[in-house]
Formats: sequence, structure tokens, C-alpha cells
Amino acid sequence: MKRKSIGLSLMMATLVAAGSVCAWAQDKPVKFRLVASLTSLDWTQTTNTRDMKVWHQMFEGLYGMDEAKNGYYLELAKKADLSKNGLVYTITLQPGVKFQNGEPLKASDVVFSYHRAMKNPRFNYLTSPIADVAAVNDGTVKITLNKPYSPIAHTFFSVKIMNQKEVESQGAKFGTIPHKAGTGAYYVTSYNVASGAKLEAFKGYWRGAPSINNVEYIVIPDDTSALIAYQNHELDYFEDVPLSAWKDLAQSAGANAKLIKGNNIMFMAVNYNSPKKALANLKVRQAIFYAINKHDINLAVCDGFGTEATQYMPSEYVATSPVNGFQTYPYNPTLSKKLLAEAGYPKGVDVGTVMTYGTSTSNNAKMAQVIQANLANVGINAGVKVMESSFVTPKLYAQDYDICIFADSMNYDFNNIRQQVHSESKGMYVVKYQGGPFDWQGMEKLIDLGASTADTAKRRATYTKLWSMVMDTATILPCLHRPVGIVWSKNIAIGQPVPTYYKIRLFTKK
Repeated sequence: MKRKSIGLSLMMATLVAAGSVCAWAQDKPVKFRLVASLTSLDWTQTTNTRDMKVWHQMFEGLYGMDEAKNGYYLELAKKADLSKNGLVYTITLQPGVKFQNGEPLKASDVVFSYHRAMKNPRFNYLTSPIADVAAVNDGTVKITLNKPYSPIAHTFFSVKIMNQKEVESQGAKFGTIPHKAGTGAYYVTSYNVASGAKLEAFKGYWRGAPSINNVEYIVIPDDTSALIAYQNHELDYFEDVPLSAWKDLAQSAGANAKLIKGNNIMFMAVNYNSPKKALANLKVRQAIFYAINKHDINLAVCDGFGTEATQYMPSEYVATSPVNGFQTYPYNPTLSKKLLAEAGYPKGVDVGTVMTYGTSTSNNAKMAQVIQANLANVGINAGVKVMESSFVTPKLYAQDYDICIFADSMNYDFNNIRQQVHSESKGMYVVKYQGGPFDWQGMEKLIDLGASTADTAKRRATYTKLWSMVMDTATILPCLHRPVGIVWSKNIAIGQPVPTYYKIRLFTKK
């Protein structure tokens, strides 16, 4: 099932010249690709990775993430002291930090930002352990937890701090128009939902003004078009390079190319509450899982460069991720047919539609097509529907689907699995376990237990029990960890490449 982009051989003939433009003016924008339109300039309105990559340049949290070294670090927090009972964090803020609108960072802005996130059910998986956030003085914040919670560092990283005055002054328009509500090294000067956004360096940035003044994010949904754009010097930093082009492109780019195992997962979910009643049958769901050939998915999506997945989170990135001790559903079409017969469908069954988001040539679409073919091979009929993410993801979160292809990334603690399996994460999960024929209360107890201790081995053991319970439901099937291929212009230096959380403030022009 190996595929190649249209016109790839012609493009590769000239790609060696890509990024070699000389005498680059300092004010010429450094250009990045967006695979789809930005959802919002308000970080609380989106959890899409493409959006995060833009507002990650605009906003900062109390903690930052050094993805290359796989660890959190103090960012807007200068110091974080934890009480002996493990319930109260006293955060001392970095002095001299200003928002992009010139307002000084104050504890009241931190309180405002946390309260705003705590009211948004999309972020319950991050904020539910927090009982209270209060300002001690302008430079100190007290965050009180309702129970000891070892993964709180991810919350401190994920919740971004915004200037209350800027947010409230824009009111309902906030997120739809440019603003200067962040403390990050860049702010948006132009925003168009269809075409992308332009950013400018914040000269008053507390770490010092970045060396790159202007940045432009351009919406280019199609991979072939993105390759051509890079070839024509219309992109300077091109990540998630189509892997069918990787060998030739990496050879052309030389030292300006890097293939990194991504901290991501592509998975299939089955809605046991679907109108297709057959999906309520455990044996039908198991038959679906055993019918899936992950090797075929790897070839179609990653040209074989990916890693067939059994874990939700790669253990290379997540120390608490289960490694074994749970059902993995290896490819077994014979067993799949046997389970179908035992479920009362010896001649096969119609299970509705495999739904996903993206374009017709996106990774999700390719995976959906492979799954459709795999299912047909054992007598299971399923259609495929690929739609724009802004339309389809609300349907998935509302469990308005039969089977779906979904992707997740940027997890650094297995506690993040709560966004897929805990009832508090409404608006995030694609399978609703609460109220179903599963021990969902037991799952949620294990999530809480895993977060109650800092001991890595104990946490991994707890999460292994949890993940085993989830896998036994045959509702979520991890399929593939995708590598991230990155190439960049010879006119910029990017430091150590990372799969997701790049910081443009660390880039320089040559």
C-alpha cells in the first residue's frame, strides 16, 4: 500500500535548491505551514495541535516544556514551593515580566487565567485537582489542591497566562481578532481564518527580544502543495513532511533535515452507543479490532517509517506509560471471523461509517481507507466519511459516530489518559464510559490513585491496570505512532529539533 505524492519525482529533482536563498533581509518573514485553519487565537477555545503551535509562541505558563530533554521547567514561575501536606503550591512569579500590551504580569492575571480555564469543561482533566487559586500579593500566587496530585506540572504548563485587561476589553471578540494578551515572544498582527496568521516579535519580551522579527503561518492543507511551497522558498520550516517523500527530501536538505519519533498516537474508537446496534456487542467490537492490520496502516500513512502501536503514549516520552500486561489485539482475521459468527453475524455485518477529520489525502483519511479495506476482508461493511475538523470533532466529542479515527499528541504523563476515559472530561473524550456496561467507576478510581503518588513504578503499575480495563472494552485501539519529519531553510538555524513544541524565539537567521 505504498503511496507517492503526485509529481513527487519532478519535485525532488529541484528540491536540493530549496531554502538556499541568500542575503535574506532581517524583516522578511520566516514562514511556517498550517495544515488547516486556526480555530481561535484564544488558547481556551482549542486543543488542536495546529492551534497550539501558533499560540505556543504567544502565551506562556507557570511552567514550560523542554521537549528535547523531556522535562518541565520554571517559566513564569520563578519559584514553586509545595506545602508538607502536598496540597498548597506557593508560586513566586518572575519579576519584570510584561504582557505584549505593556501591562505588567500580576498575580491577579494568573488567578484570572486559571479561573477562566477552570470554568471550561474542555480543561477539566487539567484543572479538576485545583480547589482554589488566589493572589497573595502582586508577585505571589497560592494554588490549593483538593488532594495531592503528582501530575500538576502538566497543568502548570498547559494553562497559559493571559492579561485580564486585554481579554476583557475585547469581550466576545477575543480569540477572533489579533490581541496582545500573552507574555510570549510573539503576538499576532493579522489573522484570517482561511489563510493563516502573521506574528511580530515582542520587543519587550522578558527574556530579551527574539532575533527573528516576523513570522507567517500559511494554511496549506494538501501535502503536495506544501512540498511545492517548500521547493519554491515559500516555507522556511516544514514539519510533518509527507513520509513518502522523506528519503529524497532528507537527502536534498542534508543537515537541515531530521526524522524524530513523535509523541503522538493515531487510534480507532468504536462507539458502543451507536445506532448501529451491532457495535454494542463486545464480540463484534473485538472482531473489528482483530481485523485491523497495523502494518498496512503504517505503510499507507508513514511509508513504513512509523511504529505500530499498542500503547496510547510512547514509553520513550512518558515514564508512567504501561508497557505490557494488557490486551493488544494482534492482527488475526481468522479469529475476527470466528468472533463475528459467535456474535450472530456469520455472514458479516454493516457497522455504519468510519468518520474522521482532515482532507481526502490526510493521514487520518489514509488510515480510514485501510481500516475500511481490513474490515471488508472479514465481512464487515463500513463507509468512510472525511470532513473538516471544525465540523467533525464536535460530533466525535458528542459520540455522534459509529467508528472514528482520532489523533492525540503531546502527552508527557499517563495521567493525561483521563481526557479520554474520565467522565469529568466532557468535550474531550470520544468514548463515553460513564453509564455504560463497564466498570467506569473503577477506571476513575485508578486514575485518581495514579495521580496520588509521585512514585513512578507504582504509578505505572496502577495505569497498567487502568489501561488493561480500557483495552478489555474493545472501544479504543492504538494503531500508530507517527514519526515527525522536519526540514528547514538554510537561511535559519533552529537549534535542537523537537517533534512538537518548537519555540521560534530560539531560532536565528543566518
